[in-house]
Amino acid sequence: MTSQIRAWERGDHFPRDYVATLAAVFGLDPDDLFPPEETAAGQLADTGPPAGRGVALDLVSAVTTDGPEADAAYVQGLRETSQALVRLDTLHGGDDVLPLALRVFRAGSHRLGTGAYRPGVQRDLEAAVGEAGEVAAWMAYDADQQPVSRQIIQEAMMLSRLAGDRHMELFQLSHLAMQSVYLHRPAEALRIALSLTDEALPPRISALFDIRRGRALAQLGDTAGADDAFARASVILADGIGPSDPYWTWWMTDAELMWHRGAAAADRGDWVRAATLLHASAEARATARRARYNDLTHLLNALVRARAWADAEPVIGEVAAHLGEVESTRTTNLLRRVVERIVRDGGASSTVADTAASLRGALAGP
Repeated sequence: MTSQIRAWERGDHFPRDYVATLAAVFGLDPDDLFPPEETAAGQLADTGPPAGRGVALDLVSAVTTDGPEADAAYVQGLRETSQALVRLDTLHGGDDVLPLALRVFRAGSHRLGTGAYRPGVQRDLEAAVGEAGEVAAWMAYDADQQPVSRQIIQEAMMLSRLAGDRHMELFQLSHLAMQSVYLHRPAEALRIALSLTDEALPPRISALFDIRRGRALAQLGDTAGADDAFARASVILADGIGPSDPYWTWWMTDAELMWHRGAAAADRGDWVRAATLLHASAEARATARRARYNDLTHLLNALVRARAWADAEPVIGEVAAHLGEVESTRTTNLLRRVVERIVRDGGASSTVADTAASLRGALAGP
């Protein structure tokens, strides 16, 4: 494909039959992608290739693995790309970012599989691709593509193990435990958390698995055990990030722990306590759009279950305002269920009922 596009740029050929399709794929105007500057013989004018044609080669090169072997600069670029994708997810949710995250992970994985890398960068490349896999798996999870998330995280975990990146491998194990809780497989999540009992973990990684253990125990009906696990995590997080904690533990905050405590209360049907905790976590994450959308949707679910209609009014209004700003299928699927519950209940206040009816139409799509 790259060779073909270079031929187009040289003017050897012109893709007259494919211009509309290529423009649609790349989201560009056909004249911007391939400006109509052919001579009668089908060749480019002597002025040289128009600047727009370089766009096609740049875009295709970004999704292929042709070109120079991966070196230290490629590895650094891959890590920076992963962090950029995380920032986009924080603002906009995983749905729209997922295809790019998968492309980045698969391109790096292909280089490893084919040996297209410089001597001396193998372990660093394995580690960077493993991290890219964690990012892609999270976004697939947020987009509610759970089989894809599970497959990617398994591949990523293998690469992190080959690279000797134990901290990232533990992060990926925690992802599996998180997904097990989401899919209501608490025994599986608990086994993953307990498998690390004898390992000396950095403090915040230990807290992360305490949170996973707490969620699993709550789903299994062990309220005391869950509270104990959350309390242990709280003590650790209060100390902040220490020198032995990996950089990626930045997102483990009091608000994150509060959300999991609220979700655990919801798991056991204590909707009033769940609402209190979820409200606190939402307020603490006022500037994190994707997290706040998720927090507020879970809060709305708890308030509806508790039939606290007056408290639900401002929450459902803000949730509605987030539609179109954040694309997180995982959260939106919950919102659909909550809206259906409101519509079926018949006891909601007029404001909540009207907003729910409007959301129902918006969520149904065209």
